[in-house]
Amino acid sequence: MHRQLLGIPLVYYFAALTIVLNHIPVIGKFFNVINTVLHEFGHALTALFFQGEVHKIEIFGDTSGSTTTKMHTKAGNIIVSLAGYPFAAAAAYFSFLLLDHNLQTAYIIGLSLLFFFILVLFVRNPYGWFWILAFCAINIAVIHFGDGTVTDIVSLFYATTITTESITSTFILLYLSITSPERAGDATNLKKFTGVPAFIWSLLFTAFSIFMCYTIYINFFVIFAD
Repeated sequence: MHRQLLGIPLVYYFAALTIVLNHIPVIGKFFNVINTVLHEFGHALTALFFQGEVHKIEIFGDTSGSTTTKMHTKAGNIIVSLAGYPFAAAAAYFSFLLLDHNLQTAYIIGLSLLFFFILVLFVRNPYGWFWILAFCAINIAVIHFGDGTVTDIVSLFYATTITTESITSTFILLYLSITSPERAGDATNLKKFTGVPAFIWSLLFTAFSIFMCYTIYINFFVIFAD
């Protein structure tokens, strides 16, 4: 696979494309929702792991999402609120790890199966249903009609999108925690449960996402820039 264009690694193009797409209404945000689904699944999976209940996941066209859970302890609520951003950042690392082992096709299939599983068990709003079914249909077409080069490019685009969004979403959260702390999502919830300001939680989420991005760069950039 040629991982450079005009001497510049494709991951740079994809990272820039992810940021640009986020400013294009409706269609432009479509692929950036990948990170949202992973983020919300992180909440749901953690709730189940700690013997809580997952009532629903909702995914929206503006790349936002919500997961409604019921935990039986304050500690459980804190852990579930903590899970979303780190889970998405870890998923970014795992994505590049799979591509590093030349599992591009398995990665696309696995991502589709995971999202379909999330749809069946948790997603309860029309856009969420539409988005996951459309995403799976695109991936079926890529696997069925595309050659190895197409599969490589699509899988690298997905991995880069998840990575970029896992970082930019924490910066948005950090901004909200300063300007509108009552609207800072997970950080606001954590403030309610712990009394620690939303800004501190947002800063921790951002630091972890940057660390994971740096780890991806150190471990995989040379490989994917060849």
